[in-house]
Amino acid sequence: MSKRPPKQGNISFAPPPGARPTVSLPGSAFGGSRPTVPLPPSVGGVAARPSPQELAEALKRGGAFLASGRLKEAEAVAQLALRFFPGHPDALHLLGLVAYEAGKPEEAERLIGLAAANGKPHATLMVNLGNAKRSLGKFDEAEAAYNQAVKLDRNSAGAYLNRAILFKHLNKPDFALRDFESMTKLSPQNPLPYVQAVQVALHWGRFREALVFCKAARDRLPNPPAVIFVLTAEIYERLSEFDEALVWINQALSIDPTHVDAKRVRSLIRRRQSKGDKAVLIELRAELEAIDTSGLAPDHARALHAELAQICEKLNDTDAAYYHFKRQNEEAAKEVDSAHADKNEYLKRVEDLIEGFTQEWLRGAKSLPPPLDNRAHRSPPVFLVGFPRSGTTLLDQILDSHPDVQVLEEVPVLLPVRHEVEAAPAGYLGRLAEIDERDREKLRRIYWQALEDEGLDLKNKIVINKMPLNIIQSGLIGRVFPDAKIILALRHPADSVLSCFMQDFQLNASMANFLTLEDAAHLYDRVMTLWQQYRALLPLNVVEVRYENLIRDIRSEVEPVLDFLGLAWNEAQADPAAHALARGTIRTPSYSQVTQPIYSSSADRWRRYDKYLAPVLPVLEKHIRYFGYPL
Repeated sequence: MSKRPPKQGNISFAPPPGARPTVSLPGSAFGGSRPTVPLPPSVGGVAARPSPQELAEALKRGGAFLASGRLKEAEAVAQLALRFFPGHPDALHLLGLVAYEAGKPEEAERLIGLAAANGKPHATLMVNLGNAKRSLGKFDEAEAAYNQAVKLDRNSAGAYLNRAILFKHLNKPDFALRDFESMTKLSPQNPLPYVQAVQVALHWGRFREALVFCKAARDRLPNPPAVIFVLTAEIYERLSEFDEALVWINQALSIDPTHVDAKRVRSLIRRRQSKGDKAVLIELRAELEAIDTSGLAPDHARALHAELAQICEKLNDTDAAYYHFKRQNEEAAKEVDSAHADKNEYLKRVEDLIEGFTQEWLRGAKSLPPPLDNRAHRSPPVFLVGFPRSGTTLLDQILDSHPDVQVLEEVPVLLPVRHEVEAAPAGYLGRLAEIDERDREKLRRIYWQALEDEGLDLKNKIVINKMPLNIIQSGLIGRVFPDAKIILALRHPADSVLSCFMQDFQLNASMANFLTLEDAAHLYDRVMTLWQQYRALLPLNVVEVRYENLIRDIRSEVEPVLDFLGLAWNEAQADPAAHALARGTIRTPSYSQVTQPIYSSSADRWRRYDKYLAPVLPVLEKHIRYFGYPL
């Protein structure tokens, strides 16, 4: 089941967890000032049929009711218009928008679709139809509606904005950025497309591109809001260019000295710049603790507690750190619904795989010969997997620093393969069992094409697909890519779970499981139960890397991986922090750790939090034993 897209609400200059489709009102029929008087008598319940002019005025007032949130009044206007003029497209459109705002996207899609069929479609109508379809997860149909809106009106800012938000959700950053750029040209003094574009570029590690949008906003907006300067500072912080970051964050605070997000980002910059200086950390803690969080929006409060938690962790104030990590996640939980991040959706996928990948399934699966060698590629597929926060980003940097290796960092290139399998009438597991040699080659070509689309050099490099939770797709990997090499990143289960709870992840269906220690431990148990099942059933070609060993002796832990890949040690791998700084495009939450020298303070960190972890250790115990870690 596809995750429903996030929705675009009122303009918020804090980095939102998602985006909600905008509701556009067609100027020809709706709009106007906030209604303050009832409908005219001729359209207010009297049997007299209104004139076309009275109907237009009534619908215009209905649109104003809708814009002010008075849905019942807007619905009454639309229903009354339809009583006199059945099938009237503007009335159906208005009624569809009422349904959409009332949380009934199916009804909205039906009504707006009828409006399009009964009249001459216009750009605004098609944008709203696209929004309804997008809310239902009908992404191809939504894109088609937005495309039609653009064809009908090349100057429709709403069409570009909502199509860009769709592309953002579908992980198509090039298309999203193109549309955001189009909107900036149509509405150069609207901050929203600049902010959205920067967020897309940031998410995909395209920091220099994000800076271009920030500069465009500063140049074109008559009075750039503080958020533009905050975002500029955040980009330089991600690039570890702290002096430049401080220049921009101070400018943000000169515009708005009370800007909470600016204060948080300044703390983040100074914390990283200070390299653990206790006096600086104490000062930063006092500054942030003085902020009243009671009136903050959840996203601002969440980010503030996340920063305070990191400061307290650096100060070894375990109880205070735990308090702020807990508050961080409590605030994040308030955003789950708006981000459509259903933790149970992901858990169900894992449970279905546990129930489906059995000895019985394996006996029923069609036997396949080894795949043909692809001489155009240097190596078979390589996957770097593991439970999140198990050292995958550090290992990514070490491997990517080898001149013969190219690591793709957390881009869902395996997803098109999974979708192709899921789309079959037999369903995911049924289809995976019945594929023949030709089917398998088609699926392999889909994967290779996805890698090529990302610009990977398959001919000259060993390409490693680093996506930790692809661990749950090991059954798919084993069936479609029996020649694949899997690098499994391991870390003490208690440390992995604690670190996931501490991390301020961007919410989605999987990350929503990390908002409590109990949920994080439960997901670990299910994921690793599935992994152990795969290992028992399938002849997977696996090499393990342990985080605890990696931070003690890089070369000793990495050389077996290099042997596994047919490579020799390269001295560039001895300094992953230098490589990370030079790379400059680390997208994962671990970016601040891997750009500094390797440290050992994260090993066995769970022991400092043992009183908080005590309730979940029984859930993790069997996995601690299975992987050979000490209790």
